[in-house]
Amino acid sequence: MGRKIYGPHDKFFRAAMEHRPVAIDFFNHYLPDTVRQLLDVNSLQLTRHSYIDNELQESISDLVFSCQLADRPAYLTLLIEHQSSPDRMLPFRVHHYLFGMLYGHRKQYPDRQLPAVYTLVFYHGEVTPYPYSLDIRDCFDDPQQLMRTVLYQPLPLIDVNQLSDDALKQQQWVGPLARALKYIRERDMAPYAMDILGALPWPMEHTEAIELLELLLNYLLHVGNIEDIDGFIAAGAERLSGPVRSEIMTFAEKLEQRGIEKGIRKGRQEGRQEGLQEGMKTVVLNMLKEGAEVPFIAKVTGLSAAEIEHLQTPKKPVTGN
Repeated sequence: MGRKIYGPHDKFFRAAMEHRPVAIDFFNHYLPDTVRQLLDVNSLQLTRHSYIDNELQESISDLVFSCQLADRPAYLTLLIEHQSSPDRMLPFRVHHYLFGMLYGHRKQYPDRQLPAVYTLVFYHGEVTPYPYSLDIRDCFDDPQQLMRTVLYQPLPLIDVNQLSDDALKQQQWVGPLARALKYIRERDMAPYAMDILGALPWPMEHTEAIELLELLLNYLLHVGNIEDIDGFIAAGAERLSGPVRSEIMTFAEKLEQRGIEKGIRKGRQEGRQEGLQEGMKTVVLNMLKEGAEVPFIAKVTGLSAAEIEHLQTPKKPVTGN
């Protein structure tokens, strides 16, 4: 998207929503009926614009979809909440974003009226259900409730932790991805991951489904805490369906190759460190040979006096018994 990604959860969700079937499925399930009935899903397009300013960067990111609502140009914005700790000022931050977006649109098209924008917030933080009001009027110190005559309705928010697995299993494209986000912080993710992968309803003959499966596997196995990764992969190879099993075995091969490469890098690093130690020894011995005092050498090299004396001590030859 041409800008900073705010961690693995955000990266996973954003990458999934860039797939058209996932986006359509998401909005079909989570838009209110009055909006969904007006939406022409064939017009849904993910834009390359972002309207996040510096004040919001640390807490939310956005996905902006252009669309036709009742045959008029409009936008659907999906804000992804990064904070694991809820913020009682979330409604204010969302409205800050919303009006920043409208202001940007106004600057770009000064002769047009503002488009309709419908905003959803996707939240999967640790505290659930979401503990604060989603009504912007509750962000004000307003004992006389003056703002209740000025501002409007609570924000729609999808708390994935509160959605039942049965409900999520009915959602063909979004459901498995949402369940992964729901259980990603479990102490041992393995049984949840196995259940999610075993229940995948995706038609695996499609390239897009394979891409989503790779995305899901990377998220579950890299971000989730699976205590026995080898055991999980072995169980998956035995229990899961053909396409899923094949992807897990490919993933296992990549893990093995990555481990080999990591070992090679570690060996090179240790070799460089050994070379540096030998170089330091040569410098110290040359300085001593030229008559430099130990305190001066310690000051220049950062070594202690004991370390310098140790370098002066010749190594005893190793003899056989």
